[in-house]
Amino acid sequence: MPQQVTVPLTWQLAPTSLTQPLLPNWQFHLFNVNLGTSSNPAVEQSALARVGSYGRQIGHLAEALELVVRRLKLLESKDLTSEEKDVIQVFLGDVSTIRQIKASMTPS
Repeated sequence: MPQQVTVPLTWQLAPTSLTQPLLPNWQFHLFNVNLGTSSNPAVEQSALARVGSYGRQIGHLAEALELVVRRLKLLESKDLTSEEKDVIQVFLGDVSTIRQIKASMTPS
């Protein structure tokens, strides 16, 4: 009678590691924003800490500019071309949209 030889077989239907880097060479830090070289990083860091994020600073500028546009009644001005008025309308539309987004996300 011939002798039976048992050979163990290892089945591997899927890879043992399913990790894949999504954005190789990118780093994410919770509160570290680096958008390039600053001429004075200490002033920039202090402004971020004392005034607020870039988004907050831009928001303040947008609200102030919106006020100036409305108080000077620039959309009613005959000195502006229709293209220039369109630029102002787009800007005011963006400010309005951001205001709506903030209102919808603010807890009541």
